[in-house]
Amino acid sequence: MKTATRSLHALPVERIAGLTPELFHQRYLTGSGKPVIVTDAMDSWRAVSRWSFDFFKARYGNDHVSPRIFNGVRRVKLMKFNGFLDYLDSPDAESPGLWIDAKTLRPCPAPAEPGSTPLYLAWNVFRLHPELLDDIELSPKFVEDLLPLLPHGLLNTLYNTSYFPGGLMIGGRGAQVGLHYDFLRSHAYLAQVIGKKRCVLFSPEDSGALYKGMVDPDAPDFEKFPLFRNAVPYECTLEPGELLFMPSRWWHHAVALEKSITVNYNFFNRVNFSGYLTHLLRDLPTIVNALEDLPAEVADLQIKWKSRGFDFPDRGPA
Repeated sequence: MKTATRSLHALPVERIAGLTPELFHQRYLTGSGKPVIVTDAMDSWRAVSRWSFDFFKARYGNDHVSPRIFNGVRRVKLMKFNGFLDYLDSPDAESPGLWIDAKTLRPCPAPAEPGSTPLYLAWNVFRLHPELLDDIELSPKFVEDLLPLLPHGLLNTLYNTSYFPGGLMIGGRGAQVGLHYDFLRSHAYLAQVIGKKRCVLFSPEDSGALYKGMVDPDAPDFEKFPLFRNAVPYECTLEPGELLFMPSRWWHHAVALEKSITVNYNFFNRVNFSGYLTHLLRDLPTIVNALEDLPAEVADLQIKWKSRGFDFPDRGPA
């Protein structure tokens, strides 16, 4: 397995346990923040001992899911969840299902170059099966989380958009997500339930050397991306029962080292509240489009208006 340390000197991600939110804020959220693995954050999670691939297959195998290759291919593969779970045991084999365009959701040809990495599923499962929330504690205890304070209607609306705050990442060995930082300037965590995952992270201060995430940390092309030599990676192997916290705007690249299930969660607190709210307003049409199909949430939020679009007339030069 290739690692970032082959080309750059990587720093280890610290592991901690037993910190209060006050101390956590002081150590890991001041300035640009710092990633950290919290080793006791999942101690009370029933999912750690209860969840398995057989558990999910027996209960949700008939669900339709849409895994994809996270390397810029704008296609996803529609299939039954039980077929996807079988595919995880042989990720080099042809997967079942139908290729569809990620934007139009219409059937389309298979990618001419499907890529060298296996399909990976980012699953908005808690909207579909909220009973799974009984097995975890989505809001972390070790750091302030203001997301649960949002009105129920707004929070439920977010779960019906691409900005859903919590879900599952499921993939086989080699499945990966390329270098990026998370939506809405949110803080995030990856909580490893099954399998191991290698993660490489970069500070927001290195953003100028990361070429908008186009560089591959595991196989960087220094001729094409020369500034990447100046970046400082943090690297770790996330073990089952461990939770990796990533502050707002920290870039990260994750690769499954074996068949794995990971809980991901995105949230905000007083540190990134301004950025979260600003980017939420910038992407307001996404929220409005979701509300059009959620009459109960519209009633819950006591919304009286109707959207007439967000296109403004051309008023000419100011």
